[in-house]
Amino acid sequence: MTRDLLVHGADLVDVVTQTVYRGWFAVQDGRFVEVEAGEPPAPDELPAHERLDLSGAVVQPGFLDVHMHIESSLVTPRRFAEAALPHGTTTVLQDPHEVANVAGAEGIRWMIRASQGLPQRIYSAISSCIPATSVDLETPNASIRPEDVTDLAREPGVVALGELMDFQGLVDDDPHLVAMVRAAAEAGLGLEGHVPTLTGPELSRYVAHGIRSDHTLSTPTKLHEQLRKGLWVMLQEKSLTPDVVAAVMALPDRSRVLLITDDVMPNRLTSGHLSRIVEVAVAQGWDPLDAVAAATLRPASYLGLHDLGVLAPGARADWLVTDTLVAYPPRQVVVGGRVVAEAGRTLPFDAATPAPPATPGFGVRAVPAERLGLPTGRGPATVRARVVVVDQVNSFTRLEERDVAVVDGAPIDDDLALALVIPRAALVDAAALPERFEVGVVAGFGLRRGAWASSFAHDSHNVFVFGRTPQAMAEALAAMLAAGGGMAFAPDDGGEVLVLPLPLVGLLSDDPIEGIAERFDALERSLRAAGASVKHPVLLLTLLPLTVSPDWKISDKGIVDVARRRVLPPLVTA
Repeated sequence: MTRDLLVHGADLVDVVTQTVYRGWFAVQDGRFVEVEAGEPPAPDELPAHERLDLSGAVVQPGFLDVHMHIESSLVTPRRFAEAALPHGTTTVLQDPHEVANVAGAEGIRWMIRASQGLPQRIYSAISSCIPATSVDLETPNASIRPEDVTDLAREPGVVALGELMDFQGLVDDDPHLVAMVRAAAEAGLGLEGHVPTLTGPELSRYVAHGIRSDHTLSTPTKLHEQLRKGLWVMLQEKSLTPDVVAAVMALPDRSRVLLITDDVMPNRLTSGHLSRIVEVAVAQGWDPLDAVAAATLRPASYLGLHDLGVLAPGARADWLVTDTLVAYPPRQVVVGGRVVAEAGRTLPFDAATPAPPATPGFGVRAVPAERLGLPTGRGPATVRARVVVVDQVNSFTRLEERDVAVVDGAPIDDDLALALVIPRAALVDAAALPERFEVGVVAGFGLRRGAWASSFAHDSHNVFVFGRTPQAMAEALAAMLAAGGGMAFAPDDGGEVLVLPLPLVGLLSDDPIEGIAERFDALERSLRAAGASVKHPVLLLTLLPLTVSPDWKISDKGIVDVARRRVLPPLVTA
């Protein structure tokens, strides 16, 4: 039988035995047929419509990113595929919990359907913790119920229940979470985990519900305990420290250790995706062949997709062509035997983004500045405040009590900034605006002037406002609301207010990634110019309202003690 394609003269990467050998392969109907060492048969022995001599280039399986959120790149699935394919990510498992937190089950359905018909393989998880935590901690915008899980599991490409972020709730056998897990198990879905702090018996009780994985910040001790208790451990970039990589390399069996991205902001997506994680792992001492296996074979095994992640007969013909083993972006990316990207660009494809589900718009166009500051009135004052202190590198925080000198609602100390969360529902109609908000104080971010406002604010995606003065905060908020959602920075020095519009449910754009990345970079440069000293300013600002992230976060109800699941007032009263 005549093959569609025969490729020869290639160094083939075998991720099973972790060897590289000179060989050839043939493709028919989008799958590998022959995959062999040595020289290819003559054309009359095995005819092919096309024969391709790679002259010593390396061929490795396409990457699978099996824990990620497309929405973190601020674009729709088709724009994400355009951006990630040139870096070699041929398959992803998305958990659309950003859209789900705003638009519920219909938001998940929209993301699933917007992911169909693309040259990238996109599988989906049903977001499990919508809302992320208790309504006692923050005001949610949507909810997902067990019956939604049963219904959504019938959608094409759904293979998992997304990360169970309310880990303490599941340990405590919260009836709703237990019912969610039961519905997913009955539908044959895998159960994704999120375990930043659990150890010992509590971790065991969490895993006993059927949880299969964790992707949160890892350490050697945490890695060993989780593997010992049967979890698949997913390592994202922040976990690829020298000590963690050394611990991985010392394992006699690394088959349950994967590489994933989790979240990739748009300005980073233009220069790498899972390829960057592989490069970082290798730079930290991970064996290159093993690192490639951790981004191909192992994630495919984790999802039970045994015909992906390997160059083998019968497998789907997804591969990358590179000059050497870890040399990205690839020269060429192939999905199902068809070239989808080459020379760093995705080839044109025909796909449109369906209309998103209807969600309430921002009817409010401005919020008075006096409502955005500390409730001290005009003139100087001193208050005793609970101050959230941020880390310079990651999203961990601590809490301190301080006496804070205030003038006209704003701290005098340049190291302090104001922060508050406004529920989306309060911004639909001016009549719903409360007279005052729970305004917190944040230290360590470094902002010296200006303010930030964003409708993209993990995980409930209410509106987060952060700044040095109430006046600047009001200006940034007004610019973001006028755009119908997105991110905005008001410099407070007479300069231009920068806006990144995200008109689709206030979270996404359907514009090409290059323009989104350019605006994102401009926002980050402006934050740095205004004094921001943390490693990733925009990312940290999107995470400060994340009430499942250790240790202290900010919601519309006050300061959230994540570990104890309680809310504290921002100001200390006698």
